[in-house]
Amino acid sequence: MLYAVGLTAVVAAAALLLRRVLVERVVVFDYQRAVLYRRGRRVRTLEAGAYWLLRGVSSVVTMDGRSRVAVVAGQEILTADSVPVRVSVTVRYRVVHPAQALESATSFAEMLHAETQLALRDLVAAVNAEALLPERQRMADGLRAALTPRAASLGLELEDTGVRDVTFPAPLKQMFAQVVEARQAAQAALEKARGETAVLRHLANTARLLEGNPGLVTLRTLEAAAHGRGTIVVGMPSATILPIPAAGAEGPRRPESGQA
Repeated sequence: MLYAVGLTAVVAAAALLLRRVLVERVVVFDYQRAVLYRRGRRVRTLEAGAYWLLRGVSSVVTMDGRSRVAVVAGQEILTADSVPVRVSVTVRYRVVHPAQALESATSFAEMLHAETQLALRDLVAAVNAEALLPERQRMADGLRAALTPRAASLGLELEDTGVRDVTFPAPLKQMFAQVVEARQAAQAALEKARGETAVLRHLANTARLLEGNPGLVTLRTLEAAAHGRGTIVVGMPSATILPIPAAGAEGPRRPESGQA
């Protein structure tokens, strides 16, 4: 009896040891993508969960399926008018087909980086330097349209693209600054002229109104006298003002009482 129990324990321990040597446990998380290979051949894509594999026979390659951001920075490109500019862009993507991402290129990240550079060169070379900044969003949309099929061929899903920075040569930046300054000065002069024209138009309308309604002048004067603190000088026609006699001049003679 004791021999049988001991033999069972030995067999169980040997089985456990053999299991640890020959079998391994692999866990695939929800955010991961995994591919099962058996004897070097792809078998299938594994969903999230735990798997037991024979060592040396089966293997699992896991990949992160969360969003990634690739930055293509500072490459110098010639525009349509032969101006050298430096443009950097960002590309957000994720792995959706892990087997295709593993087998289509040795490094899908480097391949996507190179494809982004080529697509960006084509886009920048088609526009003038002055139009780069106003058309940044259009360039980003064009880059996404050009990269989407290329990313799909690598087993990737392109989520978003954006133009990060556009750097011009120093002399060109100074010229752009002068152009902007001139435009602002012209806009300010135009607004000033519009204001002066509005004031003159208002004064002309007021003059015509007063000319057609003389009584408004009196009402305006009385209103100013009631609320104002200044001195108001009211003019009178010269015909109504009596002359002041000069010093020493005799006034009109009165009749003497003794005369008839």
